[in-house]
Amino acid sequence: MRANHAEQLRLFGLDARSAPRQVRLEAAGRLADAISGLLGERVRLAVHDNRSTMVSFRRAPDAVCYRVHHLFLDAPGEVVRALAAFAAPRLRAGRRREAGRRIDAWVRQNRGAIAPLDPGALRPRGRHHDLGAILDRLNAEHFGGAVRVAIGWGREAGAGPRRSIKTGVYLHDARVIRIHPALDRPEVPGFYVAAVVFHEMLHQVVPGDESGRRRVVHGPEFRRRERAYPDHARAREWEQANLEMLLGRARRHDGRARSGSAS
Repeated sequence: MRANHAEQLRLFGLDARSAPRQVRLEAAGRLADAISGLLGERVRLAVHDNRSTMVSFRRAPDAVCYRVHHLFLDAPGEVVRALAAFAAPRLRAGRRREAGRRIDAWVRQNRGAIAPLDPGALRPRGRHHDLGAILDRLNAEHFGGAVRVAIGWGREAGAGPRRSIKTGVYLHDARVIRIHPALDRPEVPGFYVAAVVFHEMLHQVVPGDESGRRRVVHGPEFRRRERAYPDHARAREWEQANLEMLLGRARRHDGRARSGSAS
């Protein structure tokens, strides 16, 4: 039966969203077993269909808990080994980076399996800040209207402990910017929200460099243009002074931890 389920999944071209539930369950079980065998630890695996974080893990007392995009359900052996290495304890930094590159390459190879984002589902107007108006102003003043992107507030999620906040993200394939909802409050000044939006817009104008062995997201040209933004220094200073306030708000929005600045 397992071989039949694997063949069925391949018929769906890695798009497990269209596969029967039993096929998806079998594929997820095989992947969890394979990673568990490589790690020598119990693995619990959840499959998702979001558009940003393709792979994540956390260590529970009794297992390593993975969340992976469905495009990994029929990944080849070298990608499965990279998934295991991604969470392996005491792994050298060089090997961990190599595992990350293999995972990223598989995602790029199978971008068609990532669900497109419906721009109509975005919510640019918040309770206190209008992201659409901010984006339009920045586009006219700093990019000559050349940036073509949709923008909206991120979704609110359950509470949980966190030590940092990812204030914004640019989804390259969808050409979408999402801003963390913790910024939509009266205590957060408009100039800071605008600086975060500018940072994410800049990702479209100065894309990451993937020509070398390591993908560089914030290269010299990106940093030069970011520093040239008139409110860059003021926004960074405000962020450092108010990070704890942002983190406190973020705990009521989601439980994932990342950096205190935009991506």
